[in-house]
Amino acid sequence: MFTRMMAQGIVTIIYTLEFAGLLVAALPRYKQKYYVPVKMLCSVSFVVIAVMFAFVSDHMQYFYMMLVPLVLCAVGDLFMGLYQIRSRRKHMLAGMIVFLLAHMGFLICFFRIDARLTWWNIFLPVVSLAAFFFVKRLMHLHMGRLAIPAAIYCVFLSLMLSKSTQYMALCPGLASGWIGFGGIAFFISDFTIIFLYFYKFRKPENRGKIHYLNLATYYYGILAFDISILYFAAF
Repeated sequence: MFTRMMAQGIVTIIYTLEFAGLLVAALPRYKQKYYVPVKMLCSVSFVVIAVMFAFVSDHMQYFYMMLVPLVLCAVGDLFMGLYQIRSRRKHMLAGMIVFLLAHMGFLICFFRIDARLTWWNIFLPVVSLAAFFFVKRLMHLHMGRLAIPAAIYCVFLSLMLSKSTQYMALCPGLASGWIGFGGIAFFISDFTIIFLYFYKFRKPENRGKIHYLNLATYYYGILAFDISILYFAAF
């Protein structure tokens, strides 16, 4: 346990330094040149961290299930990073598709470790979808043809949230706690995206704040999934 906690602490510090670099790269004066490379450094890092934690903990079966969605997240980050720089809808659509596949991968993983289907797994997606269309109408979000793909994405995102939090509640422990935290952070991150990309801010600095919140919840949500590999018991 001590070795795992040491590994977690050291890796978290290095990861945080990389993330701090990403926040700097997101500043307008550096964004065009540095944002995508630094973002990809952070994304490749969370895949490498998963590999390291798998070898430290020897929880290889769980790691193999998590590896594919983690890699898909890194690929999705490339497309979303390019969209931030070039503002081309094809990059956003490609990113949404890849992240949708990543969410499906996480779902498969979570259903394999806990196959129970409860009312929570139906209730949360239904409420989230209703909230999505309510917020879209209330805030006058300009989505155009991306509204339907975004709604589908919302369903899978909220289903992943329901499974991660269900596992945290029904199987309390370090691993399930990190999985639940990761699911919540991931959901918050993707919720902020609809404002980041589809809402017209009156003050540009407010958009920057939303972007930082999006990055923080996303990258530390993924780190939480990585940390769960350290503490996950064989099943």
